[in-house]
Amino acid sequence: MNKTRVNAFCFIILMFAVVALAAPVPDTGQSKCYNNTVEIPCPSPGQPFYGQDANYSIYPMSYTKLDGSGNTLPDSATSWVMVKDNVTGLVWEMKTNKDGVKNYNDPHDADNTYTWYDSNPATNGGYAGTPGNGTDTEDFINALNNANYGGYSDWRLPTIKELTDIDNYGIPYPGPTINIEYFPNTANSHYWSHSTFYENTGVAWDLDFKSSYQSAFNKDRDNYVRAVRGWQPQSSYVDNGNGTVTDTATGLMWQR
Repeated sequence: MNKTRVNAFCFIILMFAVVALAAPVPDTGQSKCYNNTVEIPCPSPGQPFYGQDANYSIYPMSYTKLDGSGNTLPDSATSWVMVKDNVTGLVWEMKTNKDGVKNYNDPHDADNTYTWYDSNPATNGGYAGTPGNGTDTEDFINALNNANYGGYSDWRLPTIKELTDIDNYGIPYPGPTINIEYFPNTANSHYWSHSTFYENTGVAWDLDFKSSYQSAFNKDRDNYVRAVRGWQPQSSYVDNGNGTVTDTATGLMWQR
């Protein structure tokens, strides 16, 4: 086999691995279309303003309710413990007891807020944040893992990308901008991600489920939290040699 064929064969194997390991990106939930100033009926191919977000639905948001052992429940279930994102495969924590009263003895209490804290220098972005006494994000995650919540001990804070994946841009302000049929008790407010802001390690990214805005706040701020578990792909890029680049984390192909 000559060198050209070997290279082509290796490229095919590499691209197969990229697709196999990639996690699809859920659609945003955006269903409205706009021109430069106002909302318009969504245009058809060839019409002005065609090609915006609402024109496409490739991976519609889809969820499954799970019981405390990870078993699938019907959509009609009125009680569930976790939610699986059918697009990304990630499993999300449920929140309960949204009554305006914080209860840190229950890490699932929807009213609890936490400061951002991660004592591990390998994952805290260079600054550990603000510790508390049962009231920081590390305490929250440890409580879930020590309790083997849902039969698992690998719960973690989501990245800002993962948190954005469950945000529904089709739900208007003041939200909550999430599917409350699967994620009830979600506050119309800011939720911490684990992603530290790269320009300032003293702040971390959060997502506001009132407006869908991403913000970076000091790690001593009290924010809401929601834990996640599952495979966490790391972005790297493959030059396809034809003017395009493939993101190995999502499988998306980009123009160079």
